[in-house]
Amino acid sequence: MVLHGNDLPGPLIVQRLSHWGAIHRLDDASSFLAEHADTLYGRGSLLLTMAPKRTGVCAVTAAWVWLGGEFPSTIDILSTSHFRSLVFGRKIRVFNRHAPQTHLTTVGDLCITTPVRTACDIALLSDEESADLHANEMVCSLMETYAFRPTDCLRVLDENRFWQNAPRARRFFSIIEHCY
Repeated sequence: MVLHGNDLPGPLIVQRLSHWGAIHRLDDASSFLAEHADTLYGRGSLLLTMAPKRTGVCAVTAAWVWLGGEFPSTIDILSTSHFRSLVFGRKIRVFNRHAPQTHLTTVGDLCITTPVRTACDIALLSDEESADLHANEMVCSLMETYAFRPTDCLRVLDENRFWQNAPRARRFFSIIEHCY
């Protein structure tokens, strides 16, 4: 559940609770309880209140749901629509990539890409963004936590070889395949 400015007594208590780690701030007017970020279901429930209806969460946002950590700077979704307004101070980034049902699952009521598809989406990010996000580490954490191999990602990329940055993503998974 997202807390809004009027849900707490005032800005000073918001600062203190944030400093103590009891809440995480999304923007100047909203935050969420730290305990919601501690579990997969809690992160999924939180994102359900943020993501636009009838969309699937993907890429870095999906990785946050699967792994936790610092809340992402964008809300990444699968959609064919355009979203211009900010959600809790974050831009909605739309990925217009084909996602068959086998690439989607649910966490509670949240539609989200599977860990394998999430790893592929992260590997497909631009070089610059990948470096900024430590994308390689994120992909490896997904593979370790959810016990899948680079060959699983290569299969997804083989089915969708026309995606932007697919050759670079294939190289990445081919290189790390030898480590698994």
